[in-house]
Amino acid sequence: MRLKTYTQFITEAQLSSIKAGEDSKVEISDQKTADGTVISAQEILGQVIAADTEDSFKAYFYDKYGSTKFDTATMGQMLQDYQDYYKEQAGEEEKKEKEEKKEGGGDEGGDDGGGDDPLAGLGI
Repeated sequence: MRLKTYTQFITEAQLSSIKAGEDSKVEISDQKTADGTVISAQEILGQVIAADTEDSFKAYFYDKYGSTKFDTATMGQMLQDYQDYYKEQAGEEEKKEKEEKKEGGGDEGGDDGGGDDPLAGLGI
């Protein structure tokens, strides 16, 4: 059994986490920089959603908090959250596309049966 000091207990009790969505399995937790600054899970999630690339995600935090303030474990966890979120989003999109194909009855939407007539599909 590992005992914690009062300060360690209070600090850990103040850290929280947030899910990336109602049905999401991705849970993002608060992170601490090397100097003890707490980055809220909400801020991390906001940047996960707003960032176009992994590099822009990292750049935001490096610019705001300083590049020397992150150890490899902290930034690694934040990047893992970023990757997990987008993997989950890609899986949901793939699932949605499969369901749409099933509902379409096999119609791939390619040929409208009109031959060379551009107005044939419009019923004119």
